Amino acid sequence: MKGFPLTLTKVAQRAGVSASTASRYLRGQLKVQEETAARIDEAVRELGYEAHRPEAAKSEQGSVVALVVPDLINPFFAALADETANLAAAAGTSLVVGVTGRRAERESSISALAAGAEAVDGLIYVGMHRRNPRLTQAVAEGLPVVAVDEEIDIEPDIDTVTVDNFGGAYQATTYLVQLGHRNIAHIAGPPELSTTQERLRGYREALQAAGLEFDPTLVLHGPYTEQFGASTFPHLAKAATAPTAVFVGSDIAAIGVLGAAELHGIRIPEDLSVVGCDGIRVGQWLRPKLTTLQQPITELAQAALDIISDRIAEPNSTSPKHRVLPLQLVTRGSASPVEHAGAARAERSGEGGRGAGLPHRTSARLPLFNAAEGYPDS
Repeated sequence: MKGFPLTLTKVAQRAGVSASTASRYLRGQLKVQEETAARIDEAVRELGYEAHRPEAAKSEQGSVVALVVPDLINPFFAALADETANLAAAAGTSLVVGVTGRRAERESSISALAAGAEAVDGLIYVGMHRRNPRLTQAVAEGLPVVAVDEEIDIEPDIDTVTVDNFGGAYQATTYLVQLGHRNIAHIAGPPELSTTQERLRGYREALQAAGLEFDPTLVLHGPYTEQFGASTFPHLAKAATAPTAVFVGSDIAAIGVLGAAELHGIRIPEDLSVVGCDGIRVGQWLRPKLTTLQQPITELAQAALDIISDRIAEPNSTSPKHRVLPLQLVTRGSASPVEHAGAARAERSGEGGRGAGLPHRTSARLPLFNAAEGYPDS
Protein backbone atom coordinates (compact mmCIF):
# COMPACT_ATOMS: atom_id res chain seq x y z
CA MET A 1 0.00 0.00 0.00
CA LYS A 2 1.63 3.24 -1.10
CA GLY A 3 1.64 6.14 1.33
CA PHE A 4 2.05 4.13 4.58
CA PRO A 5 5.16 3.10 6.46
CA LEU A 6 5.65 -0.63 6.34
CA THR A 7 4.96 -1.09 10.06
CA LEU A 8 1.56 0.63 9.80
CA THR A 9 0.67 -1.60 6.87
CA LYS A 10 1.54 -4.60 9.03
CA VAL A 11 -0.58 -3.21 11.89
CA ALA A 12 -3.55 -2.93 9.54
CA GLN A 13 -3.02 -6.43 8.17
CA ARG A 14 -2.68 -7.91 11.66
CA ALA A 15 -5.88 -6.13 12.81
CA GLY A 16 -7.83 -7.05 9.68
CA VAL A 17 -8.61 -3.45 8.67
CA SER A 18 -7.48 -1.07 5.92
CA ALA A 19 -4.32 0.94 6.45
CA SER A 20 -6.38 4.12 6.21
CA THR A 21 -8.72 2.95 8.99
CA ALA A 22 -5.79 2.04 11.22
CA SER A 23 -4.08 5.38 10.58
CA ARG A 24 -7.11 7.51 11.32
CA TYR A 25 -8.07 5.52 14.39
CA LEU A 26 -4.58 5.92 15.84
CA ARG A 27 -4.67 9.67 15.16
CA GLY A 28 -8.06 10.08 16.82
CA GLN A 29 -9.88 10.95 13.60
CA LEU A 30 -12.06 7.85 13.38
CA LYS A 31 -14.35 6.08 15.82
CA VAL A 32 -14.54 2.33 15.33
CA GLN A 33 -16.31 -0.51 17.10
CA GLU A 34 -14.77 -1.62 20.37
CA GLU A 35 -13.79 -4.98 18.92
CA THR A 36 -12.01 -3.30 15.98
CA ALA A 37 -10.26 -0.84 18.31
CA ALA A 38 -9.04 -3.72 20.48
CA ARG A 39 -7.60 -5.53 17.44
CA ILE A 40 -5.75 -2.43 16.27
CA ASP A 41 -4.41 -1.69 19.77
CA GLU A 42 -3.24 -5.27 20.16
CA ALA A 43 -1.49 -5.20 16.76
CA VAL A 44 0.25 -1.95 17.73
CA ARG A 45 1.56 -3.52 20.93
CA GLU A 46 2.67 -6.73 19.27
CA LEU A 47 4.52 -4.96 16.45
CA GLY A 48 5.87 -2.11 18.55
CA TYR A 49 4.46 0.47 16.17
CA GLU A 50 5.05 4.13 17.01
CA ALA A 51 3.11 6.84 15.17
CA HIS A 52 5.30 8.99 12.96
CA ARG A 53 3.42 12.14 13.89
CA PRO A 54 2.60 12.26 17.61
CA GLU A 55 -0.06 14.77 18.61
CA ALA A 56 2.45 17.23 20.10
CA ALA A 57 4.46 17.45 16.91
CA LYS A 58 1.29 17.59 14.84
CA SER A 59 0.02 20.52 16.88
CA GLU A 60 3.28 22.44 16.29
CA GLN A 61 3.38 21.70 12.53
CA GLY A 62 -0.27 22.43 11.83
CA SER A 63 -2.54 20.40 9.61
CA VAL A 64 -1.66 19.03 6.19
CA VAL A 65 -4.44 19.37 3.63
CA ALA A 66 -4.52 18.00 0.08
CA LEU A 67 -6.20 20.03 -2.66
CA VAL A 68 -7.36 18.16 -5.78
CA VAL A 69 -8.16 20.24 -8.90
CA PRO A 70 -9.08 19.21 -12.48
CA ASP A 71 -6.26 21.21 -14.12
CA LEU A 72 -4.17 24.36 -13.85
CA ILE A 73 -4.74 25.41 -17.47
CA ASN A 74 -8.19 26.82 -16.77
CA PRO A 75 -7.45 30.12 -14.97
CA PHE A 76 -10.40 29.56 -12.61
CA PHE A 77 -8.87 26.41 -11.14
CA ALA A 78 -5.39 27.98 -11.10
CA ALA A 79 -6.70 31.03 -9.22
CA LEU A 80 -8.59 28.84 -6.76
CA ALA A 81 -5.47 26.76 -6.07
CA ASP A 82 -3.30 29.86 -5.68
CA GLU A 83 -5.72 31.57 -3.29
CA THR A 84 -6.16 28.38 -1.25
CA ALA A 85 -2.38 28.02 -0.96
CA ASN A 86 -1.95 31.62 0.19
CA LEU A 87 -4.71 31.42 2.79
CA ALA A 88 -3.49 28.03 4.02
CA ALA A 89 0.05 29.35 4.48
CA ALA A 90 -1.25 32.33 6.43
CA ALA A 91 -3.12 29.94 8.73
CA GLY A 92 -0.12 27.66 9.26
CA THR A 93 -1.65 24.85 7.21
CA SER A 94 0.49 22.93 4.73
CA LEU A 95 -1.15 22.41 1.33
CA VAL A 96 -0.39 19.64 -1.17
CA VAL A 97 -1.91 20.06 -4.65
CA GLY A 98 -2.87 17.19 -6.97
CA VAL A 99 -3.99 17.66 -10.60
CA THR A 100 -6.34 15.11 -12.18
CA GLY A 101 -6.36 16.28 -15.79
CA ARG A 102 -10.19 16.02 -15.61
CA ARG A 103 -9.86 12.24 -15.80
CA ALA A 104 -12.00 10.02 -13.60
CA GLU A 105 -9.26 7.44 -13.07
CA ARG A 106 -6.86 10.11 -11.81
CA GLU A 107 -9.51 11.56 -9.52
CA SER A 108 -9.88 8.09 -8.06
CA SER A 109 -6.15 7.39 -7.71
CA ILE A 110 -5.38 10.76 -6.11
CA SER A 111 -8.28 10.29 -3.69
CA ALA A 112 -6.83 6.90 -2.75
CA LEU A 113 -3.38 8.43 -2.29
CA ALA A 114 -4.75 11.16 0.00
CA ALA A 115 -6.68 8.60 2.04
CA GLY A 116 -3.61 6.39 2.29
CA ALA A 117 -1.12 9.10 3.24
CA GLU A 118 -0.57 9.18 6.98
CA ALA A 119 0.59 12.81 6.82
CA VAL A 120 -2.60 14.10 5.12
CA ASP A 121 -5.26 15.29 7.57
CA GLY A 122 -8.00 16.30 5.12
CA LEU A 123 -8.93 16.77 1.47
CA ILE A 124 -10.41 19.72 -0.45
CA TYR A 125 -11.83 18.12 -3.57
CA VAL A 126 -12.64 19.90 -6.84
CA GLY A 127 -13.84 17.17 -9.20
CA MET A 128 -15.22 16.94 -12.72
CA HIS A 129 -17.24 13.75 -12.27
CA ARG A 130 -20.31 13.13 -10.12
CA ARG A 131 -19.08 9.76 -8.83
CA ASN A 132 -15.80 8.66 -7.29
CA PRO A 133 -16.08 5.28 -5.52
CA ARG A 134 -12.59 5.57 -4.03
CA LEU A 135 -13.44 8.94 -2.50
CA THR A 136 -16.63 7.43 -1.07
CA GLN A 137 -14.52 4.72 0.53
CA ALA A 138 -12.07 7.26 1.93
CA VAL A 139 -14.90 9.24 3.52
CA ALA A 140 -16.31 6.06 5.05
CA GLU A 141 -12.86 5.34 6.48
CA GLY A 142 -12.80 8.74 8.19
CA LEU A 143 -10.99 11.09 5.81
CA PRO A 144 -12.36 14.64 6.25
CA VAL A 145 -13.41 15.90 2.80
CA VAL A 146 -14.87 19.17 1.52
CA ALA A 147 -16.19 19.23 -2.07
CA VAL A 148 -15.78 22.62 -3.75
CA ASP A 149 -17.43 24.01 -6.91
CA GLU A 150 -18.97 20.76 -8.19
CA GLU A 151 -21.31 18.61 -6.14
CA ILE A 152 -20.56 14.90 -5.92
CA ASP A 153 -22.85 11.94 -5.40
CA ILE A 154 -21.54 10.38 -2.21
CA GLU A 155 -22.81 8.59 0.88
CA PRO A 156 -22.48 9.53 3.63
CA ASP A 157 -23.06 13.20 2.86
CA ILE A 158 -20.01 15.48 3.03
CA ASP A 159 -19.32 19.20 3.49
CA THR A 160 -19.64 21.32 0.34
CA VAL A 161 -18.78 24.85 -0.75
CA THR A 162 -20.47 25.92 -3.98
CA VAL A 163 -21.87 29.03 -5.67
CA ASP A 164 -25.41 29.90 -6.67
CA ASN A 165 -25.11 28.71 -10.26
CA PHE A 166 -28.87 28.88 -10.82
CA GLY A 167 -29.12 32.46 -9.58
CA GLY A 168 -26.06 33.55 -11.54
CA ALA A 169 -27.31 32.07 -14.81
CA TYR A 170 -30.74 33.59 -14.23
CA GLN A 171 -29.10 36.98 -13.65
CA ALA A 172 -26.89 36.74 -16.77
CA THR A 173 -29.74 35.66 -19.03
CA THR A 174 -32.09 38.28 -17.65
CA TYR A 175 -29.45 40.93 -18.33
CA LEU A 176 -29.33 39.90 -21.99
CA VAL A 177 -33.13 39.97 -22.14
CA GLN A 178 -33.09 43.49 -20.69
CA LEU A 179 -30.70 44.49 -23.48
CA GLY A 180 -33.45 43.49 -25.91
CA HIS A 181 -32.17 40.09 -26.99
CA ARG A 182 -34.78 37.44 -27.71
CA ASN A 183 -32.72 34.70 -29.37
CA ILE A 184 -30.21 33.81 -26.66
CA ALA A 185 -28.01 30.73 -26.92
CA HIS A 186 -26.35 28.86 -24.06
CA ILE A 187 -22.93 27.24 -24.42
CA ALA A 188 -23.00 24.80 -21.51
CA GLY A 189 -20.55 22.44 -19.80
CA PRO A 190 -20.63 18.64 -19.57
CA PRO A 191 -24.28 17.68 -18.95
CA GLU A 192 -23.58 15.45 -15.92
CA LEU A 193 -22.02 18.23 -13.83
CA SER A 194 -24.02 20.06 -11.17
CA THR A 195 -22.72 23.45 -12.34
CA THR A 196 -23.94 22.73 -15.87
CA GLN A 197 -27.36 21.57 -14.70
CA GLU A 198 -27.94 24.54 -12.42
CA ARG A 199 -26.74 27.10 -14.99
CA LEU A 200 -28.97 25.54 -17.63
CA ARG A 201 -31.91 25.64 -15.22
CA GLY A 202 -31.28 29.32 -14.47
CA TYR A 203 -31.02 30.12 -18.19
CA ARG A 204 -34.29 28.31 -18.96
CA GLU A 205 -36.23 29.87 -16.11
CA ALA A 206 -35.03 33.36 -17.03
CA LEU A 207 -36.31 32.81 -20.58
CA GLN A 208 -39.60 31.54 -19.22
CA ALA A 209 -39.96 34.53 -16.89
CA ALA A 210 -39.45 36.82 -19.88
CA GLY A 211 -42.09 34.98 -21.91
CA LEU A 212 -39.52 33.56 -24.32
CA GLU A 213 -39.71 30.04 -25.71
CA PHE A 214 -36.86 27.67 -24.93
CA ASP A 215 -35.12 26.46 -28.11
CA PRO A 216 -33.05 23.29 -27.48
CA THR A 217 -31.09 23.89 -30.70
CA LEU A 218 -29.56 26.94 -29.02
CA VAL A 219 -28.00 24.87 -26.20
CA LEU A 220 -24.65 23.18 -26.84
CA HIS A 221 -22.89 20.96 -24.28
CA GLY A 222 -19.16 20.33 -24.13
CA PRO A 223 -16.03 20.64 -21.96
CA TYR A 224 -14.97 23.87 -20.31
CA THR A 225 -12.24 24.64 -22.87
CA GLU A 226 -11.38 27.34 -25.42
CA GLN A 227 -11.62 24.82 -28.26
CA PHE A 228 -15.17 23.93 -27.38
CA GLY A 229 -16.22 27.57 -27.33
CA ALA A 230 -14.53 28.22 -30.67
CA SER A 231 -16.14 25.19 -32.29
CA THR A 232 -19.73 26.25 -31.58
CA PHE A 233 -20.17 28.80 -34.37
CA PRO A 234 -21.18 26.44 -37.19
CA HIS A 235 -23.87 24.94 -34.94
CA LEU A 236 -25.23 28.27 -33.74
CA ALA A 237 -25.45 29.48 -37.32
CA LYS A 238 -27.45 26.38 -38.27
CA ALA A 239 -29.94 26.78 -35.41
CA ALA A 240 -33.60 27.29 -36.33
CA THR A 241 -33.32 30.88 -35.06
CA ALA A 242 -29.75 32.14 -35.02
CA PRO A 243 -28.89 33.95 -31.77
CA THR A 244 -28.02 37.58 -31.19
CA ALA A 245 -26.55 36.78 -27.76
CA VAL A 246 -25.01 33.86 -25.90
CA PHE A 247 -24.55 33.02 -22.23
CA VAL A 248 -21.41 30.87 -21.90
CA GLY A 249 -21.11 28.65 -18.82
CA SER A 250 -17.35 29.21 -18.50
CA ASP A 251 -15.05 32.15 -19.21
CA ILE A 252 -12.44 29.87 -20.76
CA ALA A 253 -15.03 28.71 -23.31
CA ALA A 254 -16.14 32.33 -23.81
CA ILE A 255 -12.53 33.22 -24.69
CA GLY A 256 -12.75 30.58 -27.42
CA VAL A 257 -15.94 32.24 -28.68
CA LEU A 258 -14.32 35.67 -28.81
CA GLY A 259 -11.16 34.33 -30.39
CA ALA A 260 -12.99 32.50 -33.18
CA ALA A 261 -15.59 35.19 -33.86
CA GLU A 262 -13.41 37.16 -36.24
CA LEU A 263 -12.64 34.05 -38.28
CA HIS A 264 -16.37 33.67 -38.88
CA GLY A 265 -16.96 37.33 -39.77
CA ILE A 266 -18.72 37.99 -36.46
CA ARG A 267 -18.11 41.14 -34.46
CA ILE A 268 -18.52 41.16 -30.67
CA PRO A 269 -20.84 42.69 -29.51
CA GLU A 270 -22.10 44.23 -32.78
CA ASP A 271 -23.24 40.87 -34.18
CA LEU A 272 -23.25 38.74 -31.06
CA SER A 273 -23.33 39.69 -27.37
CA VAL A 274 -21.38 37.37 -25.05
CA VAL A 275 -21.64 36.84 -21.28
CA GLY A 276 -19.28 34.39 -19.58
CA CYS A 277 -19.01 32.85 -16.14
CA ASP A 278 -16.09 32.65 -13.65
CA GLY A 279 -14.59 36.15 -13.73
CA ILE A 280 -11.05 35.05 -14.62
CA ARG A 281 -8.57 37.93 -14.68
CA VAL A 282 -7.70 37.69 -18.37
CA GLY A 283 -11.29 38.60 -19.24
CA GLN A 284 -10.69 42.25 -18.39
CA TRP A 285 -7.77 42.39 -20.85
CA LEU A 286 -9.67 41.04 -23.85
CA ARG A 287 -11.01 43.30 -26.59
CA PRO A 288 -13.84 43.75 -26.00
CA LYS A 289 -13.61 43.18 -22.26
CA LEU A 290 -15.67 40.18 -21.21
CA THR A 291 -18.95 40.64 -19.37
CA THR A 292 -19.07 37.80 -16.86
CA LEU A 293 -20.34 36.29 -13.64
CA GLN A 294 -17.61 36.79 -11.03
CA GLN A 295 -16.75 33.77 -8.87
CA PRO A 296 -15.94 34.65 -5.22
CA ILE A 297 -12.52 32.94 -5.34
CA THR A 298 -11.24 34.17 -1.99
CA GLU A 299 -14.49 33.33 -0.22
CA LEU A 300 -14.58 29.85 -1.78
CA ALA A 301 -11.04 29.11 -0.67
CA GLN A 302 -11.53 30.53 2.83
CA ALA A 303 -14.80 28.67 3.40
CA ALA A 304 -13.24 25.39 2.27
CA LEU A 305 -10.24 25.85 4.59
CA ASP A 306 -12.43 26.86 7.54
CA ILE A 307 -14.69 23.85 7.14
CA ILE A 308 -11.89 21.33 6.61
CA SER A 309 -10.02 22.71 9.65
CA ASP A 310 -13.12 22.32 11.82
CA ARG A 311 -13.70 18.82 10.49
CA ILE A 312 -10.11 17.78 11.16
CA ALA A 313 -10.31 19.11 14.71
CA GLU A 314 -13.68 17.49 15.44
CA PRO A 315 -14.52 14.97 12.70
CA ASN A 316 -17.83 13.86 14.22
CA SER A 317 -18.92 17.16 15.77
CA THR A 318 -21.70 18.30 13.45
CA SER A 319 -23.76 17.29 10.44
CA PRO A 320 -22.30 18.26 7.04
CA LYS A 321 -22.16 21.94 6.17
CA HIS A 322 -23.30 23.27 2.81
CA ARG A 323 -22.13 26.79 1.96
CA VAL A 324 -23.57 28.48 -1.13
CA LEU A 325 -21.96 31.77 -2.20
CA PRO A 326 -23.34 34.33 -4.68
CA LEU A 327 -22.11 35.07 -8.20
CA GLN A 328 -21.85 38.74 -9.20
CA LEU A 329 -22.58 40.04 -12.70
CA VAL A 330 -19.76 42.27 -13.97
CA THR A 331 -20.82 44.22 -17.07
CA ARG A 332 -18.14 45.17 -19.59
CA GLY A 333 -17.94 45.56 -23.36
CA SER A 334 -18.86 42.15 -24.79
CA ALA A 335 -22.63 42.64 -24.50
CA SER A 336 -24.71 45.46 -25.97
CA PRO A 337 -28.37 46.24 -26.73
CA VAL A 338 -29.84 44.22 -29.55
CA GLU A 339 -30.61 47.37 -31.58
CA HIS A 340 -26.86 47.87 -32.00
CA ALA A 341 -26.48 44.38 -33.40
CA GLY A 342 -29.42 44.86 -35.75
CA ALA A 343 -28.05 48.15 -37.06
CA ALA A 344 -24.61 46.65 -37.58
CA ARG A 345 -26.02 43.72 -39.54
CA ALA A 346 -28.22 45.97 -41.67
CA GLU A 347 -25.26 48.20 -42.47
CA ARG A 348 -23.08 45.25 -43.46
CA SER A 349 -25.60 43.17 -45.37
CA GLY A 350 -27.64 45.84 -47.09
CA GLU A 351 -31.40 46.01 -47.43
CA GLY A 352 -31.71 42.43 -48.62
CA GLY A 353 -29.56 40.91 -45.87
CA ARG A 354 -30.65 38.80 -42.90
CA GLY A 355 -32.65 40.73 -40.38
CA ALA A 356 -31.44 38.77 -37.35
CA GLY A 357 -28.99 36.14 -36.24
CA LEU A 358 -25.41 35.34 -37.10
CA PRO A 359 -23.92 36.09 -40.53
CA HIS A 360 -23.54 33.11 -42.85
CA ARG A 361 -19.73 33.20 -42.85
CA THR A 362 -18.45 29.91 -41.52
CA SER A 363 -15.57 29.23 -43.88
CA ALA A 364 -12.90 29.10 -41.15
CA ARG A 365 -11.68 25.58 -40.45
CA LEU A 366 -12.46 25.04 -36.78
CA PRO A 367 -13.25 21.61 -35.32
CA LEU A 368 -16.85 20.49 -35.60
CA PHE A 369 -18.78 18.24 -33.25
CA ASN A 370 -19.21 14.59 -34.03
CA ALA A 371 -21.90 12.81 -32.03
CA ALA A 372 -20.06 9.49 -32.27
CA GLU A 373 -16.68 10.88 -31.23
CA GLY A 374 -17.90 13.35 -28.62
CA TYR A 375 -16.81 16.95 -28.11
CA PRO A 376 -13.24 18.19 -28.49
CA ASP A 377 -11.58 18.57 -25.11
CA SER A 378 -8.25 20.24 -25.66
